[in-house]
Parts: sequence; structure tokens; C-alpha cells
Amino acid sequence: MKITLKQIAAELGVNVSTVSRALNGKPGVSEELREKIIEFARNKGYLPDLAAVGLRKGKTKIVGVLIPDVANPFFAQILRGMEKVFYPLGYHVLLCSTDENSEKEEENLRTLLSQRVEGILAAPVDSGGNRSIYRKIVEYGIPLVFFDRIVPGLEVSYVITDNEGGIAELVRYVHKKGHRKVGIITLRSRSYTGKMRLSGALKACDELGILVKEEWILDGGSTQEGAYQSVKKLFQLEDRPTALIICNNLMMLGVMKALKELGVKVPEDISIVSFDDSYWNEIFDPPITCVAQEPEQMGLIAATMMMDLLLHGSKSSKTILKAHFIERNSVKQIE
Repeated sequence: MKITLKQIAAELGVNVSTVSRALNGKPGVSEELREKIIEFARNKGYLPDLAAVGLRKGKTKIVGVLIPDVANPFFAQILRGMEKVFYPLGYHVLLCSTDENSEKEEENLRTLLSQRVEGILAAPVDSGGNRSIYRKIVEYGIPLVFFDRIVPGLEVSYVITDNEGGIAELVRYVHKKGHRKVGIITLRSRSYTGKMRLSGALKACDELGILVKEEWILDGGSTQEGAYQSVKKLFQLEDRPTALIICNNLMMLGVMKALKELGVKVPEDISIVSFDDSYWNEIFDPPITCVAQEPEQMGLIAATMMMDLLLHGSKSSKTILKAHFIERNSVKQIE
């Protein structure tokens, strides 16, 4: 059950008008009291009535889109797919980037609601970090679609890639090439994709009898810099894997930078495969073997799901896309 301005005012012993001014950034409230009201409202899961009223009484033709990293070409391609659906229908996108920060994600969600967006498409930062606010959005009846990532347990529409299936295909490939010692540069451990890709890789390695030591699993934080530091750390070990699985496209840049500085050759000294494809995978020497997602297709499907919800009130639907394998020259055959 949602909390109201009146209930917040009663709990704190202030006037409703004071609560309203504090939450809307208007003058007439001391900074100390404003912070107290905002913190209380946030803890109680308050969402501005403006959003719900706007959705019921008027059409803004604006949808909010929440992405984790505006600099990642993967998400740029998703947005391109979304625009191909929204623009011809007269809908506009209000874009927010969370920078993989759950607090910023919460602020962005509240901002989108205050702007009276008709629906929200999101790639959540964590698999459960802001579950309560996403649940509130659903309870308000605001259409919500997840893409690339989900918050498990919420009954909403989503389109994702088969992360476990894609990463398992990479594991099977390096096994076929003779590799029995594998390292993994993982995504942020709290993200849905990070969990799925790591669990999928470990399961496949276990089934095939591939050794994965704990010190060979390094959290690259989903970033170029994080992966760069992880590889530098890996090559300080005396016992190292013969093949390395990189769990996204941006981290591949950091990995290749580190290997170049270390004077490590691919695939002679270590074999490399990647989850995700980008143009740089083709121009690296050698080009990188990977499983490729279809981000533009993902964007098209997510936007279509949103329009079905907005125009027809359709029930939630789920789509899982298959990643397709691309063999290049970054894995050495071990006899």
C-alpha cells in the first residue's frame, strides 16, 4: 500500500504543505527538516503522485529509458532499436544513465516519474538493489519493461540474452581446443548478467572437467579499467590459466591494453574469448573469438513490448535471445 503526503506529515508532525514543499524542492522549509522529510519518504517508498495522476489524466508520449553506461556501444545500439519503434509512433525517449550506481538509479527513477513518463524501460544496476522501488512502479500501474538485465521475482515484461547458454558455448569451444585451465574476468558481481555469466561458465567448466582456480576469477567491474587491473593481477601469479573468458565488450579493451603492456601475445601465450562483440574485436591482432548478442534487436523488442503495454494493456511477456558464436583467431589449439 502506497504512503501519502498526509501520512508522511502525520508521522513527522508537520503540515502536508510542508511535506509537499520539501519533496518538490520549494522554499519555506529548513534544510534540516527538508532532509529529514526526504529521508523518511524514501525509506517509506514514497513515489510522487504527480506521476500517477499524469499517467491517468493525460498522455505525455514520453518514455523513460534507464541504462547502466552511456559510453558503452552495446547500449547505444539498444537505444537505436528503441527509437525505430518509438519515433514513428510519436513517442520520445527521456534517457538516464546510472553509471552502475544503485543510488543514482533510484534518483533517476524518481526523476522519470516526476516527469510523468508513460512507461519505463530499464537495465537494472543490481539484481535486487532497488527491488522495492521497481515493485512500487508496478503497483502504481506504470508500464515497466526490463532489457539486458532483470530483477528476479518481479512479474514484468523483459527481453534478455541467454547468458548462461552463450558463456557455456565459449567454454565448450576452448575445451575443444584442448584448454583445461581457464580464467574468467567477470562483470559486476551484483548485476544479473554478471551472476548468470559467471554461474554459466563455472557450471560448464565443472561438467567438462576444466580447472578454474578461485584466484583465476577476477571481478573486472564491467569496465575497461577494472579489467585492465584484473589482468595485471592475474599475471602476477606463477600458475596461470591457458585461456581467459572476458564477460563483456568494454572489459576486452582493458584486457588487451594490459596484455600489450605486459608483452603477452595472443594466442601464443594466452588464448582469449569474449562474451559480446564490438568492432574492436575484429581489428585486434588477432581478431577475437566471441559470442555476439543482438542489441538493436533487443531494443526493438523491448520498445515493442512497451507499446503493447501502453496501447493495448497487454500482459507481461518474456523473450530470451540466443547469442551467436563467431570463431576468429584468438584461441590456440593445445595438443
